[in-house]
Amino acid sequence: MEGINICVIGANGVGKSHFIQRAMSLPRVPGANPTTARINIDNIPYAVTLFELDLEYFDVDPDRQIKWPKQMGGAILPRVNGVLLLYDVMNRESIIELPQTLNALVNSSLPAVLVATKCDNPENSRHIDTEAVSAACQSCLATFKTSANKPESARIALSTLLKALVLRSQETEGSEGIGARRRAASAAHLDAQLESTNARPISQHSKHSRASSDMSLLRGFPTQAGTDYRHSSRSPRVDYTGSHVTGQFPDTMEDDSTQTVSGMLRTPGIRLDRSQHAASFLDVEDSDADSLRYSDDIPLLQRGDESVFERPAKKLGVTFDELVDRLIAPKMSRADNNFLDVFLCLYRKFATPRQLLSSLLSRLERFKMDKSVHYLTKTATQLRIIEVIAKWVGTYPGDFARPTTRRNLEDFIRRLSTEPIFSAAAQQMRRTLEYSVIEADDTGWEKADSAEETVGDENESAAALARDATKRYAELSESISSLGVDDPVERRPSASSSLQPDIGNGGKIHSFQFHSYEDYEREAATMVPTYTLPLTKFRYHIFMDTQNDDIADEMTRIDWVMFSSIRIRDLVRHVSLSAEQKEKCKAMKNVNRMIAHFNHVATWVSNMILMRDKAKHRAQMLEKFMMIALKLRQLNNYNGLAAVLAGINGTAIHRLSQTRGLVSAEVIKRFARLVLLMGTQKSHFAYRLAWENSPLPRIPFIPLHRRDLVSAEEGSMTLVGPQGDRINWKKFEILGEILLPIMKSQGTPYPNLSKHDTARELILDCLMPTDEEDIYQRSIQVESPSGGAVNPEKKKFPWFAKS
Repeated sequence: MEGINICVIGANGVGKSHFIQRAMSLPRVPGANPTTARINIDNIPYAVTLFELDLEYFDVDPDRQIKWPKQMGGAILPRVNGVLLLYDVMNRESIIELPQTLNALVNSSLPAVLVATKCDNPENSRHIDTEAVSAACQSCLATFKTSANKPESARIALSTLLKALVLRSQETEGSEGIGARRRAASAAHLDAQLESTNARPISQHSKHSRASSDMSLLRGFPTQAGTDYRHSSRSPRVDYTGSHVTGQFPDTMEDDSTQTVSGMLRTPGIRLDRSQHAASFLDVEDSDADSLRYSDDIPLLQRGDESVFERPAKKLGVTFDELVDRLIAPKMSRADNNFLDVFLCLYRKFATPRQLLSSLLSRLERFKMDKSVHYLTKTATQLRIIEVIAKWVGTYPGDFARPTTRRNLEDFIRRLSTEPIFSAAAQQMRRTLEYSVIEADDTGWEKADSAEETVGDENESAAALARDATKRYAELSESISSLGVDDPVERRPSASSSLQPDIGNGGKIHSFQFHSYEDYEREAATMVPTYTLPLTKFRYHIFMDTQNDDIADEMTRIDWVMFSSIRIRDLVRHVSLSAEQKEKCKAMKNVNRMIAHFNHVATWVSNMILMRDKAKHRAQMLEKFMMIALKLRQLNNYNGLAAVLAGINGTAIHRLSQTRGLVSAEVIKRFARLVLLMGTQKSHFAYRLAWENSPLPRIPFIPLHRRDLVSAEEGSMTLVGPQGDRINWKKFEILGEILLPIMKSQGTPYPNLSKHDTARELILDCLMPTDEEDIYQRSIQVESPSGGAVNPEKKKFPWFAKS
């Protein structure tokens, strides 16, 4: 099978990898290796190989033939038969090297096709006039405009170049004869190494070739005897931005991406497929890079002065506008949906709410005024932007508490409600804005809107809003009201949680629902330990008579309420604020409450086990807590499980060898599995694996995830670049990997958790010492290091006197 090697040339970032993906119908963006596919032209198979080169990697002399790099990725660069020359209409720097590159290609007698990328952007926002560039590049076979929403334009550009190369080969074959042509080609390539993609030639009748799919390509170039691609040695100087254009654009070139040489006809019979033969074609791998890398991949012994190229310095981080563009882009994968959640949660570290809202509204207005885009495409883009704003308002309404930002959002909602297709979204955002927006504590955020307006202006604005809202509600149609929009409270990622308390031991069980963070905060505030009930034998018997499931359920209910009262943003700020700032920030109280409750449970477990003097009584208590730990594991309450393990494995309890010797061997064995699960080996590998695979609902081990956030927060900077104006999004991706599972966990509440007053009193109201030294001294009293009997004078619980 004859091979055709095509080089895709362009500046860094013009989209060469994505062009190859669309041109060859690949399922994913190609990697650094060349991409090979089998293309049948006139029933003759060709092994077409596409590889990309950055203009920065080799020098171009317009007065000489182009000098290709000798190596690419450690392999010999194959002979180039044709060139696809790409430039970015949104980047003027991508055409700086265009004239001299074209002249070098003409001197090398290499046919080239000029391709403009990212043409899905509106013409009024483009930085380059494509018609001016086309008029200046007359030496190219054809010019094309490609865009992400028209992948067929890339395939047509490739087919145009392929057809030209095949016709050129046929003309040469007819004039010189098949044998002479083959001998000349053989003599010219005596010093060339076989291409890696053609290491095992595939015959037209090979059994390994896979059935290909038909694809109509262009054919029918006008045959010109002695076609010379050097008819234009230099391209005229043209202002590519369109301000001073000399000459006229050819009549045969149209604005559509199907611009081709006149006289071409579409014919069937040209087939494109990708062979799966491992020895013949290279596998395509995922890569985020847009260009090949050379110098690092070339073996040291094969490097020479001519094969070492200066690699352009890559820009660190991304700009805010690039993140916003990705935010409103079509959601094609789960990663795109996760990006929205992570961005809205963490953007306050590098942007203000007003800045983000202005950026979204400007893009919405730009798409609305663009007349070149189809109505359905325009509407879909507008809906995506509105969806982002609606989710932002519903998830973080506190971002719109400042007067200017709120007024901008109100104006946007007022304009949005006039369009029927967007009126439902406008109504939902309006209700959320009026009922749920409260002044948020911005302590710890690097970026926050300034409160520059007076109280009088705020009151006047609020009064005007109320009058306008009353008028608008009267005009809403019945169809909108029938949509049944939920009450606009600041919901957690989940819709609601239903917890069922009981009244007394035999009372009727009734249920109530928590819908918002405020509901959980109010309930969590009632779960602060009071330390009022003394630890006595009576309390011991009450605890032993209480079912293990009831205690585990009540512990899980308390942990769930405290966990659900934590806003994800507050968890992020908790690891970045100083101790002084945490005291001033009211939003930190929910995180502090759950951390304090974790320590309280660990202390409570130790004190309950040390309550009795006799080892058999302590063994019964220890075994009961081990069984409660097993129940907590079944409930996926990892935070409560870790707290119980902390109490049991603490120094004061772990040293009680006599007590442990009386515990059932089966219970000890089952409990040992829990110790391994929550162990610190390999950075809590067992827990992390269990956490990722645990079904919902579940409660995370908060101390560990908080430690992960500390490492991610302190391990890298937020802003990078020479000017410190580019966002280090890699840092936020790491933060997102930690936060997204927690967000997901808050989205599914525990069903039918009952409130047990007896268990609640035992957990929260027991009077006990909290100092670790006092607890350890009690441990020594009940079981001396020498294993001797306990002093009878210390049987009346003197250790409570210090508390």
